[in-house]
Amino acid sequence: MFITALPTIAQMVGANRVLRGLSITHPTGDPSLTIGDEHDLRVSIVRRALEMLTVEVETGTVWELER
Repeated sequence: MFITALPTIAQMVGANRVLRGLSITHPTGDPSLTIGDEHDLRVSIVRRALEMLTVEVETGTVWELER
């Protein structure tokens, strides 16, 4: 599983689960948010990633982060 802002590259290397990150420089965060809001965002990213691991998928499935 990959968390990346470039899901095409993750698919090219054979990732079966890809969570689209927020940006190239900050795929798992947003420095423009307050510390508390960024923490909540990161928790939601981890929860989404864990949810993805419980689902049967085909190779190259890309999920979006639900905000």
